[in-house]
Amino acid sequence: MTALLTERLAIPAPTVRSVDRPLVERLASRVACSVDEIAAFTSVPRALEALATQIFAGRRVAIAAPAGEVIASRAWSAARSATEVNARQLDALVAAGRDADVLVLSSPLRDGSAATISPRELLLLRSRAPRPILVLDLLEEDRARTPLTQPALLLPGTILLRGFGQLWRDAGASRLGDIGFVAGPRDLVGPLEAPALPESLVTAACMELDQPDIERRVQELAALGRQIGA
Repeated sequence: MTALLTERLAIPAPTVRSVDRPLVERLASRVACSVDEIAAFTSVPRALEALATQIFAGRRVAIAAPAGEVIASRAWSAARSATEVNARQLDALVAAGRDADVLVLSSPLRDGSAATISPRELLLLRSRAPRPILVLDLLEEDRARTPLTQPALLLPGTILLRGFGQLWRDAGASRLGDIGFVAGPRDLVGPLEAPALPESLVTAACMELDQPDIERRVQELAALGRQIGA
């Protein structure tokens, strides 16, 4: 396709450390990908820093608005150049994607507002603008009416930022709430160089993920938020 694709294919796949494996396996199972397509971080800011360094830095980045404030600010500060485009206009996204090296989308936003792009529109965008790396900020995926994680992971050159956040903290998962992770093709995830996670964090996060009561509570809170925002 492009020089960017050639550049990515030369990057080796990451190796999952034994200390991280129990958590990475659970994360991979949740989003239906392999363990070498996940990079886990102790916090969302650390995951964003890795994205800024390896994906945004030195490249032309288009940011679809409305966007998550944190990822947008990191993209603006790290990119060689950055522009803003209306996320609710597919034609505008396609045009921006044809000129940019990276296209950043957020869906949904923290306030629980509707997804800025549907799975069908995401597929159309990727087919009509195959050049850029797509970066999806899905930190608030639990609040989404129509999740994008699985459709996004099926698309080439597409990575997503996920986390657990306040809903999980409110449901009792205090350690899990801090973790951020990036999922996507090995050639994009590998260069992020996630440091080894503390064993105590891995153990606590796995215990929280394995508690069905916490998961049910998260779903209840998310459903309540969607009803209030409807």
